[in-house]
Amino acid sequence: MIPPGDVMVRIEKIAKSYGALQVLKGVSLDVPRGAAVAIIGPSGSGKTTLLRTVNHLEPPDGGVVWVDGAPLGHELADGRLRRGGERLLRRQRADIGMVFQQFNLFPHFTALQNIIEAPMAVRGLTRAAATERAMALLDQVGLADKAQSFPGQLSGGQQQRVAIARALAMQPKVMLFDEVTSALDPELVDEVLGTMRGLAQSGMTMLVVTHEMDFARDVADLVVFMDQGEIVEQGPPGEVLRAPRHPRLQSFLRRVLRRRDDEAPE
Repeated sequence: MIPPGDVMVRIEKIAKSYGALQVLKGVSLDVPRGAAVAIIGPSGSGKTTLLRTVNHLEPPDGGVVWVDGAPLGHELADGRLRRGGERLLRRQRADIGMVFQQFNLFPHFTALQNIIEAPMAVRGLTRAAATERAMALLDQVGLADKAQSFPGQLSGGQQQRVAIARALAMQPKVMLFDEVTSALDPELVDEVLGTMRGLAQSGMTMLVVTHEMDFARDVADLVVFMDQGEIVEQGPPGEVLRAPRHPRLQSFLRRVLRRRDDEAPE
């Protein structure tokens, strides 16, 4: 049991359905402060939906997500949870950065402009302060020389690193990554994963939906395996990936290894 003060994200009995399809079946998970959590599982297992309920891009049908001790989308009144308004949710979301499969950069803005807009509009930073922060982040992700480039002038990996810098510019308490390498050519994957490795090493709390098993093994503090809307197994990567206990996880890892062998160059 993690002491309450050491939990950055608490996912508490989250349920989500689309019509008759129950995608999440009362999922609960504690994410320690400063931990990198890799969420793995087959397509349709609920991984992305779970991630999107953390910041209420997909409002859960039941359950509560707590971020740094605050219930997302709710207020505490007399010891009871009461649903809050959209303004409260927007303020809380500012503490949660998210990077998607697609880069979602504004094509008519430079890399620098893409990064400074939200800190100025939401955090109230001056243009000078936002620019200083953005340039430091571009340097952090290895793209300081691309500040004035437009997205169409950047590779997919570079665009994804700009998207990471844009999320970090809000100084979030937690970062969510949803299969951020799946749209990239294989040769561009490592540069994005390298940026994420650096973030994990810096102590950023991260939830990462990924199919990159090497990243999960080498970087994650906790690996969570989901299937059919449930967390089936979780634990340190050395246990979950090297000595899986549940038959569903064993079968999943066999398929992953078989696919990797089939795709390996001869």
